[in-house]
Amino acid sequence: LCSKIPQVAPTFGELFGLPQALTVAQVLLIDIGTDIWTAIAYALQPAESKLMARRPRHPRKEKLVNSKVLAYSYGYMGQLQMIACWVMFFYASPKVMELFLSGKSPNDYTDEDKNADTQGMSVYYWTLVLGQIAAAISTTTKMQSVFGCGGAAYGLPNSMLNYMFVGELVLGLVAIYCAPMQAWFDTAWLPLPSILIPICAFVAICLIEEIRKALGRACFDTSEPDEIGRPRRAGEGQDLHVPVAALKLGPCSCFCLWGQPQRA
Repeated sequence: LCSKIPQVAPTFGELFGLPQALTVAQVLLIDIGTDIWTAIAYALQPAESKLMARRPRHPRKEKLVNSKVLAYSYGYMGQLQMIACWVMFFYASPKVMELFLSGKSPNDYTDEDKNADTQGMSVYYWTLVLGQIAAAISTTTKMQSVFGCGGAAYGLPNSMLNYMFVGELVLGLVAIYCAPMQAWFDTAWLPLPSILIPICAFVAICLIEEIRKALGRACFDTSEPDEIGRPRRAGEGQDLHVPVAALKLGPCSCFCLWGQPQRA
């Protein structure tokens, strides 16, 4: 769900005079070439720590796809990916910023302008691939740190998912540097900096998610032991007390609550 926002954003961008950032063929390459296989690999994902300490999902009141999932996917993670793609489109592409500032209509593009726009689309596509991987790594857990920031590291235990990540990267590079793929998917050869700079988007998304999870663990930890020293199950004999620190987070607190049990 997350990648749908950066996929549709270029269409609206063209309405405001922005150069084309993604083609239909590239969208299909993302959906069929990367999304499906990563989603299938999630079936082999091991459970994160404290999973069994959460109350079971209510089969009638709590659906698999609810308002929290949609808010997280479209209002948070999808926005992070979209911002990263646009930033890299303008600043990691060789000449897209110059093309945008020139104010030219696509009908007036020279061959050089068309190549510049194609390179920009390739950077946008490559950044989206990296953003997808960052989102996939970050969403393997709801509250536990993936990299061990402030607690035990969940790591990358799903070998099949890791293979899919490598496959995504290889497919993305082949689409950019292989001549037949360039013709099929409107991509173009990129200089090395245009490949390396978008890695910053990957790091930024993972870092933001680690901060969100750390805030969530700090503000809504329900793992205190009970009267006889047993680890208390979430919701067992206690209400969820929201501290003042969480109230100060304002709208961000809904993302810190991501994955927390709800009271009946």
